[in-house]
Amino acid sequence: MSATIPSNLKSIAHYIKIANEHANRDPVIYYWCLFYAVQTGMSIDKSSPDCIQYLTALLNTLEQVKKQLAGNEAISSDIVAQAHIEQMAIRLFNHGDNEDRAGRYGKNLVKTFYTAGHLMDVLTLFGELDEQLQSNRKYAKWKATYIHNCLKNGETPVPGPPGGFSADDQEGAVGGDPSLGFDQLNVRDERYDDKHDTASLPPPSTVPAHSNVYSLPQPASDPYITPAAGLGPPPVQHHTTASGVTLKAEDFTKAQKYAKYAVSALSYEDTVAAVENLQKALNILTTCRE
Repeated sequence: MSATIPSNLKSIAHYIKIANEHANRDPVIYYWCLFYAVQTGMSIDKSSPDCIQYLTALLNTLEQVKKQLAGNEAISSDIVAQAHIEQMAIRLFNHGDNEDRAGRYGKNLVKTFYTAGHLMDVLTLFGELDEQLQSNRKYAKWKATYIHNCLKNGETPVPGPPGGFSADDQEGAVGGDPSLGFDQLNVRDERYDDKHDTASLPPPSTVPAHSNVYSLPQPASDPYITPAAGLGPPPVQHHTTASGVTLKAEDFTKAQKYAKYAVSALSYEDTVAAVENLQKALNILTTCRE
């Protein structure tokens, strides 16, 4: 059977490619990019035979990966998964922005912005993005397309948002630019190589021989299509500690977010980011007073 992505599902190719690139260095990114690709593909076409065949193959791969990574909390817990992916997306975005403003342009920078923007798409699996992430997502996709086109045309890109990041720029960036030609950008982000080595994970482009093209589950009932319901227990309305610190629901949410970032940073042995985020969490928990 062919493993070629059906024409109706070409829009999920971005996420399949990012998944493939992270298969050996970050199984969490690998898994959730595939997860997003399947969910998106299901919303596009789950009736034509070629799409059913391809999506069933991805589902089989997801099932294998989930079993192999059963002990990984970023696979079993939406909260940890969200933190892991968001941390990666923000790191890439900030790195790209620093490189852009320093005037260091090349295919790696295009890929950095491109990947950051699409990882922020994947984050929508866990709920609506906050305003900052929405803005960063649109900017990252626009910037990737802009720099790519400048390099292709022999022009020097302008650092930052030239003339301001207009509404037209944002609207055009949401779906990405088909002319970007990212499939030809075979470059690597070496900062994450040789970590989380999972070479035994099945490649998502492989269609298992036993795939049944008529067995595609429906999203409402299949655990590999629909994320686990809820992102943790209901928020606490308020809590006053013995020292007089009054915490509201949003305080717990913010502290939890920074704590998740710290855990994610530790997975990359980034002690500076881990300490910084833990300090932010502690600051919220110890200084929020009425």
